[in-house]
Amino acid sequence: MNLIKTGYMDILKLFKVSPPVGYSEKEIADAKAEVGALPFELESFFLKYGASKELHGLQDELILPNRYKSLLKSDYIVFFNENQGVCQAAVKKSDVSLPDPPVYTSVDDGEWKLSSPHVSEFLCAMFGYQASICLAFNPEEFYFITPEEREKIEGMFPRLGNFENWLYDWDITVYGKNGGRIALMENGGDIQMNYAANNEQEYSQMRKALENIGEAI
Repeated sequence: MNLIKTGYMDILKLFKVSPPVGYSEKEIADAKAEVGALPFELESFFLKYGASKELHGLQDELILPNRYKSLLKSDYIVFFNENQGVCQAAVKKSDVSLPDPPVYTSVDDGEWKLSSPHVSEFLCAMFGYQASICLAFNPEEFYFITPEEREKIEGMFPRLGNFENWLYDWDITVYGKNGGRIALMENGGDIQMNYAANNEQEYSQMRKALENIGEAI
């Protein structure tokens, strides 16, 4: 099993997606009619998993490119939208021939900045970030942490991915294992942490490991 497929299977397990539901061929064709084409990796994700109800209603939203007319851009294909519509993630229309192209983000229709080298890496990291906020078992608080505390987290939990320039230039790194995820959001030296798990046992283990790390915001 390749790394991309492994990452997607982790997403499905994390959100307890059962069974995975994709958009129909017609829905994908309608989206492509609006934007011209979709890169292979993004189209494949939509066809296999994109309509799964468990992957929607999170903090931020995966979107089929023709579902929000206001987000259609002349040079970019938007596929992820921040919950207040402030920030979007997209691929360049000029990159659609690449099977797994880079992802760019823009805030308030401003400059597009590189966020991740590949769609697949972005999706795995982004859904890990969503999990750190939205999974059922969580402390209901965010935390400020220090660089030294970040090093402790890196020593305890595997690093699972990252993406950059989300919202106001946040660099987001995701850690965790099994049914739990931790997200560290860094901007200008400030580091925020949130974490959550999809089961009580995993959450208890994470909370114990992190109990002396961070100051509640």
